[in-house]
Order: sequence, then structure tokens, then C-alpha cells
Amino acid sequence: MNKTININLDGLAFKIEEEAYERLNSYLDTIKQRLGNNEEAQEVIADIESRIAELFQYKCQGCTIQLSDVEEIIHTIGEPTEIIDEEEVGEETSDSKSSGSSTSSTTYVGKRALYRDPDDRFLGGVCAGLGAYFDVDPLVFRIIAAVSAFASLGITVVIYIILWVAMPKAKSLGQRIEMRGGITFKKMGDNIKEEYEAVSSKFKEYKNKPNYKRMQNRANKTGDVMANGLYQLLNIFGIILGVGIVIWSVLSIMGLVGFFAFKDTLLGLAFTDGEHLLASVPDRFLSYMDQSLLTAASLLVIGIPFLVVLYLGLKLIFRFKSHGKFVGMTALILWISGIVLVFFTGIRIAKSFEESGSVSKVHAFQPTSSETIYLRASEYEISSSDREYLMDIDHLELFSEDGDLIVEGAPIINISQGEKFQMIIDKKARGLNDDDAAFNAETTEYSWSQNDSVIYLDKKFVIAEEALVRNQKVIINIQIPYGKSIEVSPYLDRFIDEY
Repeated sequence: MNKTININLDGLAFKIEEEAYERLNSYLDTIKQRLGNNEEAQEVIADIESRIAELFQYKCQGCTIQLSDVEEIIHTIGEPTEIIDEEEVGEETSDSKSSGSSTSSTTYVGKRALYRDPDDRFLGGVCAGLGAYFDVDPLVFRIIAAVSAFASLGITVVIYIILWVAMPKAKSLGQRIEMRGGITFKKMGDNIKEEYEAVSSKFKEYKNKPNYKRMQNRANKTGDVMANGLYQLLNIFGIILGVGIVIWSVLSIMGLVGFFAFKDTLLGLAFTDGEHLLASVPDRFLSYMDQSLLTAASLLVIGIPFLVVLYLGLKLIFRFKSHGKFVGMTALILWISGIVLVFFTGIRIAKSFEESGSVSKVHAFQPTSSETIYLRASEYEISSSDREYLMDIDHLELFSEDGDLIVEGAPIINISQGEKFQMIIDKKARGLNDDDAAFNAETTEYSWSQNDSVIYLDKKFVIAEEALVRNQKVIINIQIPYGKSIEVSPYLDRFIDEY
């Protein structure tokens, strides 16, 4: 069993076999000796250690790093003897290696992700990130940005700033690789070697051109300051937006709750000059339980989105940490529950029309010697002090009469001849069960009267207040004796179905 050692590499903790640790330590020491101890060399060494640490983390998460793992990394990066300082060889060799390095390429596979490239940036690394994403020289995007900045009257600058904020910075090796499409572990090693050579080349170039390095450092610092300032502005804008969202959502929720709490008064004041007639319409068509279920369902379906918006507004203001998935799933479940409750209530209302019932009553007319029977319409509406039409619902009409809500329907009149002088009033209705249907039919009010040979019939039947509207109908079957004729007033003839 090999002895293991806990090490810290670039701020990351790893468990490594002792033999593997000695091989890695010897490799890094050799590189340090070849590069020297100046500041630039230390930066290059730190970059190499960071790449190796990220590669360890990618290859072995939570496991023990073995000697074979270290050897594979060293093989892909290259032995210290293969890393040759350009100053130690002739110009021809340097040109050859430089040409070979520039023509080498890494085969990337998989989907690319859009990041800002911090290793090849001038301001924010946006153009370099776009170049990596589209596999185009970043210089092309920089030229396009510079030219269009003047041609577009500053629109390109706004677009650049938006991309600067929207595109994340490629900080880790995995993000740098993903920026170019992602590669296999073997290709990752080849990429590390190329990155190391690029860092070494950049180090020597910067050592020979200090003015450029100072200029880019100042530009980078300016870019960081601009980015921080932009983030602060976005934070302030987010707080202002959050305050507006919170105020709007709170007012909406209060309005929603207030509407359902005082809907009778509000509807009465809005539509009927203080009389709560329209607010009484649901009481004539729906039971108290159905209205309660629909109210609860409406509060869930409409109110839950307002609560979610309120939560998002508070989060924009206070930026608190929360279980977003839990809150989202809870809100979704409650909202779906409201939808289900709406369908359940709809089915419940539909079932209240399931059964049909009828009540029939025979009325014998008083004998008359007249050879002609006259059917006249009752004129009781004329005596009403205050009667106002409201609306039609199916075959019914709704009226306001002396402050009360009246639901009326037109009867069907059938006339036939027979041995008897009588009238059969057949009232029909629907309900949840037979008893409920019979009650809704029996409580339907219809009036008539007789004065010798004149029969007065109401032009409308009225649904009683204690009954729900359930497709009530009134069918009047009038039978006159043989040998007598009948005369119908012009108004009633529209109700006659058979004659």
C-alpha cells in the first residue's frame, strides 16, 4: 500500500501518492530553475501550477492522484528539457519553433460557450471571446467594433457594454476550454502545453516591450473600474426596478383581495346606481359552495403570479439568499391547484344540471256559454312602479323591479280541442338530483285568471328567489271543448307552439 500525502496546489487540496508527489515536485523544481526567480518568471510558474491543479481536479475529483496521472500530465505538457528558452538558441531555431507553434492547432469538439477571454483582452475581452467562439481572429472583431463605433453613432459601444456585462469571464481552464468548444483529456493536455508556450512567449515579448505592457495594464485597470462602475449602476437600477415591482404587486394583490371582499358593493355602485343587482346574479345561478370554490380558485390562479412577482421584486431589492427552486415549485403547485379547483367547480356546477324533474297541475276552467274563448295577456307590468331591463341569459331575462332582481322566462302554449274545458300547467327544471329538480320546478311562479270567456295568461313565468336557475320551463296545455272557437291576442300568439 502506497503512502499518500495531502498537498495544496493553487489553493486546491489534493490527496496524492508519495511517489507521485516526488515526481511532480521534481518536475516543478526543474522548471523553476530554468525560468529563474524574477517577477515575470514567477507569474509563468504560477500559471503552470494553476493549469496542473485544474487538470488534477478535472481528472480526479475526490480520488487519490497516482504516479500514472502525474506522468500523463508531464507527458502532455512536456519535459523541462523540451521547454527551451528562446534566448539560449539561435534565431533560426527560434523562428522554426515559433512557426511550428503558430501553425499547430488543437482539435476542439462539442458545443462552444460564450465567455470573455481574459488572456487576450484589451478592455473587457469581448472581442477575444467572440473570436474564440466563432473561431475567428479577434482582430477582425476589434476592427469591426472600432469602425462601427463611429458609423453607428455610439450604438456599438452600448452593444459592447451589454456584451461585457452579459458574457461571463473565462476564469478557469475548464471555461477556457469550453469557450473553444470543449476537448478530451488528451487534447486538454495538448492545450495546456500550447498555453504554457504562449505564456512563455508573451513573457519574453513583454520583457522586450515594457511600454506596451504598461499601456495594457492601464487599459485593463481602466476596464475593471468601468466594469465595477457598470455593475454598481445595474445594482442601483435593479433596486429601483424592484421597488416599482413591489409597489405594483402589493397594490394588485390588495385590489384583488378587496374586489372579492367587497364585490357586491363595488358592482352595485358601478352598474346599478347603488342597487346591488348585478352582484346578486351569481346567487341566482350558483350555490354558496360553488361561489366559495370559484373565489378560492380565482385567488390562486390570479394571485399566485402576483405573489411571485412580489417575491422577485423583494429579491431585487434585498438580494437575499433563498431556495429559489422550492419557492418556484410551491408557487407552481398552488397555481396548478387553482386550475384544478376551477375544473372541479365546473364539473360540480355541470352535475347540478344532471337530473330533470317536472311538476304538472290540472286547472278546470269555469264553463261559459260563449261560443268563442279569448286568450289575453296579463298587463301586470304596467302597474310596476320601477321596472328596468338588465340582460338576457340563455332563454331568460333579468329585470330590476322595485330594487329586486327578477328572473323571467317565456312560457310555451299548446292549444287543442277535446271533451273538457281545462288547462294543464307543466313546469320543468333540472337539479343535482330528483328532489332538487322537482323543487326548482315546483317553485317556478306562473299566474293566470279567468273572467267568463276571457282567459288571462301571464306573458312570463318567474323563477322563485329560493330556487337556483336550472333551465326552468313552463308549458301550458289548453284544451277547449269541441264546437267552440278560440281567439288569441296578437301578443300571446308568439308563445303558441301547437294549435
